[in-house]
Amino acid sequence: MTTHTDPSYVDPSSFNPRAIRLVEAFKQALMRLRDEEGLTFDDIKAAADLLQRVQTATSAPLALVAMPLYSELFQGGQDGYTPSDDVESPTYFPYSPRIDNPGILPMREDEPGTPLIASGYVLDGHGDPLPGAKLEIYHAADNGNYSGLYDDGVPKNNLRGHLFTDADGHYSFTTITPVAYVDPVTAAVDGVAEAAAAIGRSSYRPAHIHYEVHHPDLPQPWRGEVYFTGDPVIPVDFVGPNIAQPALQADSVLHDDPADIAAQGFDGPYRTAEFDFVIKTRTSPETATVKEAAA
Repeated sequence: MTTHTDPSYVDPSSFNPRAIRLVEAFKQALMRLRDEEGLTFDDIKAAADLLQRVQTATSAPLALVAMPLYSELFQGGQDGYTPSDDVESPTYFPYSPRIDNPGILPMREDEPGTPLIASGYVLDGHGDPLPGAKLEIYHAADNGNYSGLYDDGVPKNNLRGHLFTDADGHYSFTTITPVAYVDPVTAAVDGVAEAAAAIGRSSYRPAHIHYEVHHPDLPQPWRGEVYFTGDPVIPVDFVGPNIAQPALQADSVLHDDPADIAAQGFDGPYRTAEFDFVIKTRTSPETATVKEAAA
């Protein structure tokens, strides 16, 4: 084995042509921003400093803190399939408790918020059901906090759980209706609200439910967020105005008839929301052909 003492020597066998091309393309993109948009080093430094302050405050990895910058770039799902995120949410925790289907997400006895019954189907690209698909489900509480992130006395698995679709690919669970929220720790970081406003965004996130879908026929798990049609925060979402495209929005209906409320066992008005996932499997066509789910 030859030992090289020349510090300028780099073993050609270690070269990665793709990495070389990506680094060069990134530099060229920055040069275009410099020449065409007036990008300065101070601009880059200001953005990096803000991200670092958020990372320090939240203890989240810097790559996840920067997710609003790249989440739109890496959103998969086209040609009739439900768009998915190729990144794992920093609010996800593994090993959530299993619930029945239909079931109820774990929640506190006095959990604030309007009850929500969420349901739908998990289908492949042919429109056929995916029975036995595992759905990981979680979302923020009525005050915008996710359980397990902070030492706030909320049970770790509050509003977190998983279930398996039935023979028809159907799922149904009861929870509380999510609301638009701003993360209190991030919002307290100096400059966050101003930076969001400067680019025409709100520091709030629109109401949404996180899902992960796992099944042996999937090349990779489906990850994403389902929003609610008509939410005024969607166009100014802190993460990005394209993240909640129509294919990721569920219609929500308010039920306030006393007889209906009593039949569901609630104390007051509740909502329902239906959403079907169309997910590409190993045998799915390139373009999804979705049939109407069984009633």
